[in-house]
Amino acid sequence: MAQTNIDDTVTRYENFINEVLKEDLRELETKLEFFNNEVSDLIQQKHTLKVLTNKNIHPTGFKTQVNVGCNFFMEASVSKTDTLLVNIGLNHYIEFKLSEANRFLEARIKSYEKKSHEVRLRAAQVSAHIKLMLYGISELQNRNNSDGSST
Repeated sequence: MAQTNIDDTVTRYENFINEVLKEDLRELETKLEFFNNEVSDLIQQKHTLKVLTNKNIHPTGFKTQVNVGCNFFMEASVSKTDTLLVNIGLNHYIEFKLSEANRFLEARIKSYEKKSHEVRLRAAQVSAHIKLMLYGISELQNRNNSDGSST
C-alpha cells in the first residue's frame, strides 16, 4: 500500500516537472532570447547611427539605396544628418536630433536589459524548483528502498 502511494506521488511529481516546470523554463528561454536579440539589434542601430553621422568618415553626408517597393531601389544622397526619423514602435516615426536618438536608443537598451534580467532571475527560480523537486523524488525513492529492504 505504501509502495503504491509513493509510486503515485513520484509519478505526480515527475509529471509536474515535465508538463509545468520544464514548459515554463522553455517559455522563459524563448523570452530571454527575444530580449537579447532586441538588445543586440538596438546596439547595432546605435553603432550604425554613429558611423553614418560621423563627419570624419562622411564629411558631406552619405549615399545609400532605398527600396521603393517590389525590390526596386533608388539611389539617395543624404547631406543633412543632424536630424533623423526613428521608428518608436508600431511603425510610428518621430524626428529626433542625433543626441535625442542616442538617448532614446540607450533608454530602450536599458529597458530590454532590465526585462532580460527579470526573465533570467525567473528562469533561475524555475530551474531551482526543478532541482528541488528532483531531490524530493530521490529522497522518496531512497526512503522507499530503505523501507522495502528492512521488511
